[in-house]
Amino acid sequence: MPDLKILITGGLGYLGGRIADFLKRNHPESTIVLGTSRNISKIPDWAKPFQIVQLNLLDQTSIEKAVSKDLHAIIHLAALNEHDSFSNVSSAWETNSLGTQNLLSVANQKQVQEFIYFSTFHVYGNCQGRITEDSPTKPHHPYAATHRAAEDMVRFFQHYKGMEALTLRLSNGFGYPMDSGVNRWTLVFNDLCRQAMTSGKMILKSSGQQHRDFISLHDVAAAVDHFLFKISGKWEDGLFNLGGDCSLSIADVAKKIAMVYEKKYGKTIPIQINGNDNMEVHDPVYFNIDKLKNTGFSLTGNMEKEIEQTLSICEKFSK
Repeated sequence: MPDLKILITGGLGYLGGRIADFLKRNHPESTIVLGTSRNISKIPDWAKPFQIVQLNLLDQTSIEKAVSKDLHAIIHLAALNEHDSFSNVSSAWETNSLGTQNLLSVANQKQVQEFIYFSTFHVYGNCQGRITEDSPTKPHHPYAATHRAAEDMVRFFQHYKGMEALTLRLSNGFGYPMDSGVNRWTLVFNDLCRQAMTSGKMILKSSGQQHRDFISLHDVAAAVDHFLFKISGKWEDGLFNLGGDCSLSIADVAKKIAMVYEKKYGKTIPIQINGNDNMEVHDPVYFNIDKLKNTGFSLTGNMEKEIEQTLSICEKFSK
């Protein structure tokens, strides 16, 4: 395997941590650099073996310091989340769209060979039926719209600057974070696991019938590994859906967590449904990943293992 130097923006975050850990375990000869806008005086234990650099997407000097000339690839994850994008639209455009443009510009100047951008399935809006990479994009939320704009910048650098670039439209990632300080406890799997550990029950604030496509963070990280180390330079047009071929209702998720909880702790846990949205249509989601599979990638994540490890991390919240 080649000895690659890889920068992960948002490297201390929910996705970044798992991707960094996966790449480090599978490619110990490579150098993984974690870029973060956080105060790096308090580094979680899992991140201490990595190089860590301060990275502000709105500060050109910061980007130029973080993007060294010996970098082979950038995995770009840093962005405002859905809630912050909605509450501060201006910051969402600055960080998610213009910040991506700033990063691409420096990467191009320093001749970084490969650039992987994590977009979101939300760019499809309320697209119905079978969703492929050819389905129309109709974003109606600032989080989705700013990612769609960033996709266009990636495509610009790909087509006009000759950059080897990849856009992954990610569905709903689930799985344990590298540490409990990762602020993604509003995500459905994580929220329900935390509820189970802290209150001994799970409360659904809806009917629980809404379906989502879920992909394990193991498979998200494995996909990055696949593109960087197994099919490098064979990225076709550079656009792929990244999902789990797994349409589950929120109620199904709660039942799976309850099953793992009982197996792990020997106790049953009640599921309480407090919402009623039966007027809405709750069909399964068909988020198609055939294009990804045709590159030789296969899903190997284990939902029970991800839930079990998430529950273990949540034990500290119950103390």
